[in-house]
Amino acid sequence: MTTNTHQQKHDKPRGLEAWADLLMLKGFPLMLPTASGMQEIKESEGGSIDRLCDSMLHDPGAILNILRKVGGMARGRLSSDVTSLESAAMLIGFDAVKKMPSSMAVIDPADASLRIRGYMQVTSRAFHAAYQAYDWAVRRADMLPKEAFVAAFMHEIGKMAMWLHGGDEMQQIKELHIEERMPFDEAQYVVLGFSLEQLSLELARRWKLSEMIIDALSPDMAANTRIYGVMLACQLSRLAEENWYSTEMEECIQHVGGFLNMEFSAAVHLIHQNAVEAARETAFYEAIPAASLLPLIPVPETEDDDEAPVHFCLTRQEAVFSEVVAEIQQNGENIDLNALMTLVMRGLHDGLGLNRSVFAMLGLDRTSLKARYLSGTDNDPEFSKFTLSLEPANLFTHLMKKPQSVWINDDNREKFWKLLPESFRNLIRTDSFYASSVFIDEKPIGLFYSDRHIEDCYLDEDSYKRFKSLIHLAAGTMQKQRAKKG
Repeated sequence: MTTNTHQQKHDKPRGLEAWADLLMLKGFPLMLPTASGMQEIKESEGGSIDRLCDSMLHDPGAILNILRKVGGMARGRLSSDVTSLESAAMLIGFDAVKKMPSSMAVIDPADASLRIRGYMQVTSRAFHAAYQAYDWAVRRADMLPKEAFVAAFMHEIGKMAMWLHGGDEMQQIKELHIEERMPFDEAQYVVLGFSLEQLSLELARRWKLSEMIIDALSPDMAANTRIYGVMLACQLSRLAEENWYSTEMEECIQHVGGFLNMEFSAAVHLIHQNAVEAARETAFYEAIPAASLLPLIPVPETEDDDEAPVHFCLTRQEAVFSEVVAEIQQNGENIDLNALMTLVMRGLHDGLGLNRSVFAMLGLDRTSLKARYLSGTDNDPEFSKFTLSLEPANLFTHLMKKPQSVWINDDNREKFWKLLPESFRNLIRTDSFYASSVFIDEKPIGLFYSDRHIEDCYLDEDSYKRFKSLIHLAAGTMQKQRAKKG
């Protein structure tokens, strides 16, 4: 099976909106142990709502069903009280929650079908993330640590929904990832045309899930400490299933240590302990928990390792780029900034094949640029905190003096690299990128940044010209929007 074969099968993938239309109407099942546990709880016993909720904490279908019911209620003064699963269950009422098993499909976690096995494996990863996020929130004295648990557990609802109700797309993504060693994030775009995290966000919005769940699926919210903790836990659980001893995992653990103010060795011990406890609590999943990989001895990486991941470079899609340009030219003045940026990010990512793109806005203090819109940064909470300091003076300080662009490449790297802040070089972990400042009413408002992330995926002159033309079009459209508002 080759990448080209998959690309031919999916030349016209079903779009994100169409998939969301289909999946938002589908229900998630209850697990058999959840249904049995709920039936044993009686209202006459003390703390019945809490006990009901405790019996559901291992089951995304149960949690999602309650949150969707609350999301479907008319928004009123009580909606602000829904900060946890318990408060959501109290709004619905004990009787309604207790009757859930009779109105929902029930699955046996031991079901050997490909669909259920895929769902249970994602659920295992999600619970591991939720367990870590909850423990970290408690250690940081978070007032609502269960919010972190639920937000992490719901982080992969798009992937869960695709396993439950999609076609063979998840299996195709899995095959590309395992058999052709394509990065999982990029395999999603090859098969679907969008990321599963984007699908999760779209479903969360449509189901009107909690603000924290939605924020944790929004890369631009990574600067929020509580949200960052959830994102970091989800990144760690994903990396743990790949390789506990990879360079990426080591960097992730270092970030966890900084988040918890722990030494690296202490963070490692805590993370491993949490992984084991999460696996013990969910043994009935019949999945392969990340903790089962802990006893494996790390194998030194070598340059000749035939099993090393293949570098996968996004393919430029000329038709997509042309569609984006035409849409902005025709309707740009009549859409809001969010819609415009969605189009621009699609043009950069899908149209030009730029793996990571950011629009960073100039802060009120005029001394820094902070990420507002991002693309291709799923599962990378550290990069999602993208921030550029303009003091002391550096390359970006000069870029913000007038509308201009730069492409850092082999010809100018020696000249410009020393002008980049060290923190920025450490953040991007690549040595070539495009950047372009944006001015409105002759005043700087922000900067676009794009790269191909992997050094083997080279930037080129034609893509740079198109990058500049798209940013120029976006800036001109923003100027027209501003003028239209008066």
